[in-house]
Amino acid sequence: MHDFLPAVHQPSDCQLLFARKARGLAHLRRWNGACDVSVAQYCVMACDNVSRRAAPYGLIHDIEEDETGDLLTPVKQKMRELGIWHRFEAEIVLPIRKFYTELAGLCWPWPADVVAEVADIDQRLQVTEYRDAVDRNLVPEPSPAFFELRFPADFGLPGLIFRRAVRLFGRGEGQEKILCRKRNLWYFFCLRQGM
Repeated sequence: MHDFLPAVHQPSDCQLLFARKARGLAHLRRWNGACDVSVAQYCVMACDNVSRRAAPYGLIHDIEEDETGDLLTPVKQKMRELGIWHRFEAEIVLPIRKFYTELAGLCWPWPADVVAEVADIDQRLQVTEYRDAVDRNLVPEPSPAFFELRFPADFGLPGLIFRRAVRLFGRGEGQEKILCRKRNLWYFFCLRQGM
């Protein structure tokens, strides 16, 4: 089932694969298109709001979504109820994530503290994004569990208001910013590894 992943024969293949991912994520709008924020911008925001150690993981935490789409939380919940989410995640999501994690020279499986930090910022960004940038005519109010899981009403990112404070990236800019973050993070990774 894992034969859909591309082969990497030389370093330039790595750059091309990440560039292709960045382009795909820059063209994919979050919340099934009910929000002007692209998955690329969302990943850059996650990267920019976690520790330096977690930043590269934050940047690629949704790397599979150019292939799977940005599945809404209610869809994921329904998949869990039907008993198909685990297989979907195990056979599609995690192999893609593992491939790009290792391609970036990062640890697989992700360190537990990094998983927790990325999950925390992901939830905070989701709440903030829903509050400020999702078209409520297209996406109904999530279940109370969506907000309960994310703690108090002000759990989002204080001071971050998507519509007013966050300038939305154009497609080309989203692609360029995700590649720029990747280059910068790769540079720091190489310094840490003594390369």
